[in-house]
Amino acid sequence: MRIPWPLYLAWKQLFPSQRKISFFSMLAIIGVALGVNVMIVVIAFMQGFQQKFRKDIINAQGHARAISLRSSSDWRQLPPRILEQPAIEAVTPFLQGQLLIQSGAYKSIPFALGLRPEDGDGVLPLGDFLDRGMLRLQAHDGEDVTPLPTVDTLDDGSVFVSSQVASRLGVRPPAAVRFYEENATRSDRGERGDLRVLRLDPYVESGEWEIQADENGSILVSESISGDVFPWDPTRGPFDLGFGYPVFEITGKEVSLDPGERILFHVFRASTIEVFSPNMIEKAKADEMVPPKEVRVGGIFEVPWQGFQMEALIGTMRFMEDTRGEEGACDGFYLRFEDSVARNEGRLEDACRELEVMLEEDWAVVPWFVENAWFFELLKFEEYLMVLIMVPIGLVAAFAIAIALMTTVLRKIREIGLLSAMGGRRFSVGMVFCLQGFIIGTVGAILGCGLAILFIRYRDVLMTFIVENIAGADGHAGVAQFYDFNSLEVPFPWESNESLSVFLSFALFSILVSTFAGLLPAWRASRLNPAEALRSE
Repeated sequence: MRIPWPLYLAWKQLFPSQRKISFFSMLAIIGVALGVNVMIVVIAFMQGFQQKFRKDIINAQGHARAISLRSSSDWRQLPPRILEQPAIEAVTPFLQGQLLIQSGAYKSIPFALGLRPEDGDGVLPLGDFLDRGMLRLQAHDGEDVTPLPTVDTLDDGSVFVSSQVASRLGVRPPAAVRFYEENATRSDRGERGDLRVLRLDPYVESGEWEIQADENGSILVSESISGDVFPWDPTRGPFDLGFGYPVFEITGKEVSLDPGERILFHVFRASTIEVFSPNMIEKAKADEMVPPKEVRVGGIFEVPWQGFQMEALIGTMRFMEDTRGEEGACDGFYLRFEDSVARNEGRLEDACRELEVMLEEDWAVVPWFVENAWFFELLKFEEYLMVLIMVPIGLVAAFAIAIALMTTVLRKIREIGLLSAMGGRRFSVGMVFCLQGFIIGTVGAILGCGLAILFIRYRDVLMTFIVENIAGADGHAGVAQFYDFNSLEVPFPWESNESLSVFLSFALFSILVSTFAGLLPAWRASRLNPAEALRSE
C-alpha cells in the first residue's frame, strides 16, 4: 500500500531515520500525554466520588422514602400493599427525632431513628454499619474476641449509637477478651477447631468465664464471680444459657478440647445511658415527673454517608414511640427497588410516582436523587469547573506545538520551495505540517490514556503516598473521612461506558487541538512563493 507523501514526510520529520525520535517530537508528545493524563484522571476521580456518594446515600436512605404527610395509625396495612408493587424489593417503617442522651457528666443530642429489627438489613445495611464502627480492645496477653453485633439483638431496652456519640459519652457495647496463661502459646489448633464467643447480647453482665477439659475429655464451663459450673457437650451445639449470658462455640472439624486445656474469657457488660425526650419536657411543664429512660449500648455503628447525622442513635420503633409519647406512630417508609429500576433514575422516578398514586394524598414518595439534588448539583458544578480548568492545559500544549512547527517552517523554507518546485500542490505542502500536529496528538493521546489507566490501577498506593507525605500519618484518617480513596470505585474504560466516554472525549480533544495547532504553520508554508523560497538563505 502506497503511503501519501505528505504523511510520509510528516512522519520522517518527527521520527528521522538516523534517530528513533527527535527532541522536539519527544517533548511535544510528552506534553500532550501529560495533559491527557491529568484531564482524564481528574474527571474520572470526580465521577468516582459521585458514584461513591451515590452508593453511600442509598445505603443510608434507601432508594426512596415514603414520607407521611398526615399522622395515621393504620400504617401497618401499607407495607404488604407496597410490596405488591413489582419494582419494590423491601420496605421498612421508621420513626425519627432528636433526643438528649447522657452518660455520667457527658451529654449528646443525636439524631434518633427507630426501625423494626425484624426487617433486618432489607433496606438499610445495618450490619455493614456495625462492622465499620467495630473497635477492638487492646489487652496484655489477651485478644479481643467480641463478636460483631447483629440487628436481631436490638430490642426496646438497647440502642446502637454512632462512633461519634460513643466517643463523646465514653460508652461501649459488651465486649469479650480471651486471655492466655503465662508461657502458653496463642491458639493454633489448625483443623481441630477453636473456641470462640458466638454471641454477646446487650444484657450480658461482667464476669470471668473459664472453659476447661478434664482428664476424661468432659468440658466444664464455670463463672468465677457466681461460682456456677455447667457441663457442656460441644457435639450437641453451642453453650447457650439464654439471654443475658455469653454464647460459646467450638469451630472446626474436631469439636473437642485437649484434656487439661484451660481457656479464660473476661466479659465486660455494656454501658448504660439515660435518654431524655421532648415529651418529658412537656410532662415536666404539667408538673408530672418522668424519670429518664435507661437503655444499654448494644453496638457502635458508622454510616459512610456524612450527610447522615454524625451523632446518631438507632433504636426500635417501640423505643421511639415511648420516647415521643406517640403510640402507633410512623413517619414513613424506607424503600428499596430492584436493580433494573434503581439503576435508571427516570424509571425510579416513575415508579415513585406510581407508588405515590397508590398511597393517595397522605404520602409523598421522594427518590434519593431528588432529596439530595442540591448535593449532586454541587458535585456536577465542581466537575464542570474542573473541565474548565483542565481545558487550558490542552491549549497550552497546542500553543507550544504551533510555535515549534512555525519555527520548523521558518527553518525549512528552501525545502518547502523545493517541494513546490517539484510539483507539490500548496495543499499537500501545508498538510505535511498539519499532519505533524495530528501525529503528535494521536501518539500523545494514546500514551496519556495508558498513563491514566496506570494511575487508576495504582491509585491507592499513589494517593496513600501523597496524603501521608502532605497530611502525615495522623492526618490520613481525617482526609479519608471525606475523601476515602481506598474505597473509591474508578472503573476502567472497558468496564463502564461513562469511563470510556471520558477517555475518548479527552483523547479526541487532544488530537483535534494538536491538529489545529498545525494549521497556522501549514497555512504559512502553503503561502510561500517557490522562487522566493529557493532563493532564501
